[in-house]
Amino acid sequence: MKQELETPAAIPEARSAQVQRMTGGQAVVRYLIHEGVTHILGIFGHGNVQLGEAIAQERGRIRYILVKNEQSAVHAAAAYAKLTGKPLAVTTSVGPGATNMATGAAAARINRLPVLLLPGEVFADGVGPVLQQLESFKDETVNSALKPVSKYWTRVTRVEQLRRKMREAFDAMLEAGDEGPGVLCLPMDVQAEAADFDISLYFAPVDRAYPRICEAPEKIAGAVERLVASRRPVIIAGGGVLRSGAQRELVRFAERIGAPVVCTQSGIGAILWDHPLNLYSAGPTGTSCGTEMVQKADLVIGVGTRYSDFTTSNDTLWMSRPDFINVNICHFDVSKQRSYKLWGDAKRTLTALLDHLERRPAALSVKGTGSAYTNDSGYFREIQDSLAKWMKTADSWLSRDRVPVDQTAAIDVINRHAGDRSVVINAAGSLPGDLHRLWKNKDPEGKGYLMEYGYSTMGFEIAAGLGARLAMPEREIIVFVGDSSFLMASQELVTAVQQRLPFTVVVFDNRGNQSIRHLQQGSGFEDFSMEFDFADRPRAEYVPVDYEMIARGMGCRALRANSRATLQKALEEARTHKDRPTVIHLQCEKDDLMGGYGGWWDVPQPEVDAHGNFRERRSLYLEQKKKQVIR
Repeated sequence: MKQELETPAAIPEARSAQVQRMTGGQAVVRYLIHEGVTHILGIFGHGNVQLGEAIAQERGRIRYILVKNEQSAVHAAAAYAKLTGKPLAVTTSVGPGATNMATGAAAARINRLPVLLLPGEVFADGVGPVLQQLESFKDETVNSALKPVSKYWTRVTRVEQLRRKMREAFDAMLEAGDEGPGVLCLPMDVQAEAADFDISLYFAPVDRAYPRICEAPEKIAGAVERLVASRRPVIIAGGGVLRSGAQRELVRFAERIGAPVVCTQSGIGAILWDHPLNLYSAGPTGTSCGTEMVQKADLVIGVGTRYSDFTTSNDTLWMSRPDFINVNICHFDVSKQRSYKLWGDAKRTLTALLDHLERRPAALSVKGTGSAYTNDSGYFREIQDSLAKWMKTADSWLSRDRVPVDQTAAIDVINRHAGDRSVVINAAGSLPGDLHRLWKNKDPEGKGYLMEYGYSTMGFEIAAGLGARLAMPEREIIVFVGDSSFLMASQELVTAVQQRLPFTVVVFDNRGNQSIRHLQQGSGFEDFSMEFDFADRPRAEYVPVDYEMIARGMGCRALRANSRATLQKALEEARTHKDRPTVIHLQCEKDDLMGGYGGWWDVPQPEVDAHGNFRERRSLYLEQKKKQVIR
């Protein structure tokens, strides 16, 4: 409209071969194709049908998937990005469709995953008020709610701005070490208006190959001096190991310095389960051996980790006052714990460390741990003894065989069923803790375990199954989802049925929010409003929710299980279904869950209560707080 009003005679009769006139919607869609985006997910409304028309014109070059909830669309795109490193696009109408994306955007931002969000926007020419427009005395719209949860945010007010803003969004989203959502708010009129684009520039080749940076040799040498002086090194492997593709280098490095490895939730996959230096995890969801070895360390080498509260037990693991070496591509993270900083790519940095260690004179190589990956090393024997004790504990949980099945036993059945090319997905509840301690990673590529534990978003799981299937159609996808998360966001099963996307969903039916119920009990709080019992009287019977029938009603195949044997049979049958999701309604034990194994999580205790019930707990809580070492 602006060009029509301002320059009615501006279009020449003969246009250059390099110039093409496109609407805002066409310019967006064609640039997505140029960047290699394969899918757009979303829901059309009056605020983005103009973009929808542009997508329809390119249906042979980019695929559109109609989802059932905008939040789920972002989760699906985030899972795709986690497994491929590449973004998908999500489009919504103006207003509630756009604000529905906020939780998904927050999860993607916290997990540093690139997704491109294209919310509809109110008219750029100022016509209003209109349907679903937020009237305000400020120059804001509801899309401003996405600012805090995005890496890049802009409102496009003229079609010509897309010439630069589309490239900027991708540049920002894909910044190595600080990836995140890009948001382009697209006013309804801008989607329909047209402008001239020099396609030789707009569609110019884009170099998305970021160099693998590494510190200077003198910095590497300084790190090696610290390594060989250490007697009790421990490696904390985070998600940065997998993003860099540094699994092999990490294992070689651990073997070279004789250091055990504990993995964060994002780092599972950095080392195979049966490696003798794999201690699984540390912290509140850690193993006894992993937590013990970190607590006794004199040097912690953090590779691609952010040191979250679940990794550090809220900073109570550092009582031994260890030194730190951090390998990280992110400036913000590499400085944590007042570390010796190795800013750079994990794969290249670990390779540089290994090369420097190999060049050391033989007399110096045996100082400290040296090549202590051998039974001749007392430290290695200590690691093996601690690991053996943990494996006995783990086996006592994994081998349980009763009806209804224990959650840990179900994990064991699924783990045995899954191959080295399977992908398992989870996000919230009591499952992440058990999986962190017990899951045996078989995938040398490190893509077999997709845990959203940055935001721990209930409702992420099934949408992520859809995104994982788009990312890896050749792999078996198995979704772990609690009954509460299923009830919160199961609607993308219909989307998967529409698209004929097969994956397996195991619904762990334990009659409520048992993770937080157990947190209440363990913290001395009242067991309050966490179970799916009838609300009219205490300790009433449970609401008979039939997840098998719900799944059938959505068009899925559905099965039921309540034991090791019936779960194994259901998983085998689900693997044969290739045309739609299969949902397994698993009835499981709700009360007997794993506890902590030396880790601590900061759950504040009331300072004042009417009956004095928390006086002792408050005192113990404050004693634990004193153990925090804030570096």
